Amino acid sequence: MMARKCIEKYLETHKSTYIGRYRCHSAVQTKKFEHKFHYYILDIQFKAIDVFVTIDYSGDEIVPTFSVNLHEQEQEYIIKDALNKILYFNQFKTILHCHVFEHFIETHTVDTILEPLDYRNILDYLEYHSGTNQETVDEFYTFFNPYLDRLLYNKNYKKFMDSIALLLDKILYEYEWDGVNAKYLDTEYQFHLEYFKETIKKMTNHIDGFFKSTKDELLEIFERLCQMPRFTLSIIKEFGSFILLNKEVAERLFNHFERLNPDQLENNIVISYLKSLYQNNHEQYIDACEDILRFVMNDVLTFANHDLQKEIGNRILEIEGYDLLIDLFSKDYNTFLFVCFPISTFPPEYKEIMRLELEKAIRFYAARMNHDEYRLTSFEQVANINRLLMEEYKEEYSNGKE
Repeated sequence: MMARKCIEKYLETHKSTYIGRYRCHSAVQTKKFEHKFHYYILDIQFKAIDVFVTIDYSGDEIVPTFSVNLHEQEQEYIIKDALNKILYFNQFKTILHCHVFEHFIETHTVDTILEPLDYRNILDYLEYHSGTNQETVDEFYTFFNPYLDRLLYNKNYKKFMDSIALLLDKILYEYEWDGVNAKYLDTEYQFHLEYFKETIKKMTNHIDGFFKSTKDELLEIFERLCQMPRFTLSIIKEFGSFILLNKEVAERLFNHFERLNPDQLENNIVISYLKSLYQNNHEQYIDACEDILRFVMNDVLTFANHDLQKEIGNRILEIEGYDLLIDLFSKDYNTFLFVCFPISTFPPEYKEIMRLELEKAIRFYAARMNHDEYRLTSFEQVANINRLLMEEYKEEYSNGKE
């Protein structure tokens, strides 16, 4: 109680609108009233600059200790962010005491059933000591998966959903870092994708139990996932199957979004995609697929790291074929589409169709160049199309084809 008052007092007396640059990587509790945090930023070369801070809240005042000197505003931002996280942790029950964490992980006691926050803390502990990478995440799931399986076996759906929610609180973030020529999209969830696919498959076998026992929690998590399209589109086959297999789940999800924010429903590419499948509306489905490809294209042009997004786009093309890509180009005439999906990768039967579409596009932009407001963008697109025609159709145009 005294520790909480100490934290709340600090937060109350250090209010500020300043938003710091550093982001929290991980945290471990080292004493009853002490946490250690790892914060970081990425520089313009996308290299991590790390800061470690110890927060002691055992007395009347907060005592922070930083591994490096930062300017006062940045230090204060980190302290407040860390204190808010401590308050968040203290909302939940735990079993594992901070002093036994290392022993528990080394002995790998998977038969012991812990509380949801304990597993979130295990991931934090592993990441604090070993970094955020696939190996660390794989080790975490050697603890987490047997626990989830036990909860399903015992039909403890509430604790299952609480555990997933706490994990999502930890991993469902996206930070954008500015580089010299592009941005870097900093995420952790890519290491968890395959595990989430398997988890959703397991949940599908218990869909009625989840819906009866944890209806609100289910909708809340689905809502969060729909706000993170890069993550959710990467698991859309499993996620979509879970929702669309149960009419009541699907209806409630769509109605939930309509009540929440109708505009959000209209512009949410995950919801649009799922709703088109649910309503079996082919026209809306094609529109949703094309919106996903536009989203992918924008990410590829914006971020230096975009492999995950390209995989999303390639999966759409595997399902719908290259007719979808040609239809999208004929609507938008945006040559940057071929930065994501090079013409050289098109099946041979689509090459001539694509050439004719490029010729239509160059005539369209040539006509627009007569208007001052479109001249610059039209010139860029004309230059891109000319380059594409000469690179991809060199033989045709070297023989004098107009």
